[in-house]
Amino acid sequence: MLSDADRVADDHFRVTALWHRDHYLGHMNSDVCDPVLLAETARQAAIHLSHRFYGVPFGHPFVMHELTVDLDTPLPGLSADAPPVTLETRFHRQGEGRRIVTTMESVVDVGGRRLGRARVRWAVLDPRRYALLRKRAVTAASPGAVGGDAAPLAPSRVGHRLDRDVLLAADPAHPGQWWLRLDPRHPVLFDHPSDHIPGMALVEAFRQMSTVLAQDAPAAGASARRHPSALSVAFTSFGELDLPVRLTAEPADDEEAVPGAVLLLRAVQAERELAHARVRHPALHGTRSRQEAAC
Repeated sequence: MLSDADRVADDHFRVTALWHRDHYLGHMNSDVCDPVLLAETARQAAIHLSHRFYGVPFGHPFVMHELTVDLDTPLPGLSADAPPVTLETRFHRQGEGRRIVTTMESVVDVGGRRLGRARVRWAVLDPRRYALLRKRAVTAASPGAVGGDAAPLAPSRVGHRLDRDVLLAADPAHPGQWWLRLDPRHPVLFDHPSDHIPGMALVEAFRQMSTVLAQDAPAAGASARRHPSALSVAFTSFGELDLPVRLTAEPADDEEAVPGAVLLLRAVQAERELAHARVRHPALHGTRSRQEAAC
């Protein structure tokens, strides 16, 4: 996905990516691009720049704290002649020794036109410290239960073509909630071995939730088929692969947003939050009162 990366100045880089085809998941045909593809590009850029310019050893785990995409203009659709995507990035490092947290702030440009911003925040751990952290996390987990009647949504409901890319299973006993559906054999979400639920799986699940809720909004029209314009995910705990994950949605309290335009989405496992997201979708403007009545 990444095609080039150059250092412009100290902690200032220019990264380019090519989206000539759908590198990520099997999306339905659309004249706009899924912002999760931009989120994945920013994540890859953060890892690549850390290894190449900051001497982070290969094999040291990256623990994501935050991943945000905020668009002023929808991303253009994928095509064979699509212009490169450019991320003008700056690194901000806090802490010292083994406790360094890095933030990468990026301005997103496509074909010379500024479209929005991306932000990634993470820590790099040495393998021994990571193993200790994971041992504590596994010990703290407790079993949960998945509703027996939960069924995966149709791919078209979440904007995809293939069943394998559907991450939501609906539970008739709990309308408006879903269970996370994961396949460890998925060629993209599990493109390398992982001892926990990949963060990008949760990002994509939140995006799919916003798509379903936008389609179901009372005033939904053509905008319901568009993607969210902002997606900000905060990761709070490791997710275990052998325990169920419940996904919930509610209106977010955001004084700066149009009422109802922002959703607060959560992923919970064994009563412990794994991540939460604030999502803004153009089809949800003005639906707050209706959502509150349904939640």
